[in-house]
Amino acid sequence: MTYWTIDDLNPVVSPGSLHPAFDKGRAGASHVIELDGGYRMVYWGSDQDDQNYILQAQSSASNPNDWQPLGKVMIGPQTDTSHNCSGPSFPFLLPITDTHWLLYYCAWGRSVDGKLPNTTGLAISKDRGATWRYHAQHPIIPLDRPYDAEGTGSVWVLREHDRFRMYYTSIGRYFARPEGVATGHGNTIPEVGIGYAESEDGIHWEKPVDQLVIAPRGFGITPYEYICSKPCVIHDGSRYTMWVNTFGTAYRVHRLTSTDGLHWEWGERVGPDGELDVGAACSFDDEQRSYPTILSANGKRHCWFTGNGFGETGMGYAVDSECINKD
Repeated sequence: MTYWTIDDLNPVVSPGSLHPAFDKGRAGASHVIELDGGYRMVYWGSDQDDQNYILQAQSSASNPNDWQPLGKVMIGPQTDTSHNCSGPSFPFLLPITDTHWLLYYCAWGRSVDGKLPNTTGLAISKDRGATWRYHAQHPIIPLDRPYDAEGTGSVWVLREHDRFRMYYTSIGRYFARPEGVATGHGNTIPEVGIGYAESEDGIHWEKPVDQLVIAPRGFGITPYEYICSKPCVIHDGSRYTMWVNTFGTAYRVHRLTSTDGLHWEWGERVGPDGELDVGAACSFDDEQRSYPTILSANGKRHCWFTGNGFGETGMGYAVDSECINKD
């Protein structure tokens, strides 16, 4: 089991600190990769008008939280569409070659009947991330299964041999809140889990299984759980580890393990507040720590996470220097 050391300097990225015109309202839900001898972060920024953007920053490996902003907006709102009129969020950056990169995102469209207006899209760069264009096909994941018929969201993609393996947030249905259950979505709540798809090119996806690979546990856990979202997956040799964000009344981070990436077992439950716990009273993360992006590098497991308000208070950092040997 990983026991994280939370950085004393948190938050390491505050709203408005890197791209003030585009992330003053929110900076969160990042994805971090190794690149150019350091770390590249892509993250969800929101401006003061609650429009959403994907932004990026770079740091060195020796000082992983000396984040320096790169460029301006990678992608932003498509105001002439119904599916991405409020802009993208929850990015996942995947370099295919040195110059050909893919950027998956969760679009925010127009809400209908109070439902989550989310679908998964793709942007493509042919010049190593200098410029981006939206892929013409949207959504990139069809809403064609009972477990994702109402929408999709954030993704995590592994590239293994000749295929891409995607784990994605799936919205299957809305249903009445069970009697006596406290929720964060009122009396009609969504059922959200983790779907799975495979691809040969990272663009065209097939769904080889007919059910969620991870479903919320409902009354099987306390508090009642109806959301299991935003996967983060690491494959270390013979084992896969996935961190997910579960929700009953607030987001909490929990992990699962698998030997094949399809059949998953929940790990030991680490108290009611999950593996990352929550911060001290009056801190930026005293309500929730969520949406981790975890990277094994230089003998450590690095974790960047999102604080309160889905990034309205910024992002934090944690590290586990012993995880590679003990986990």
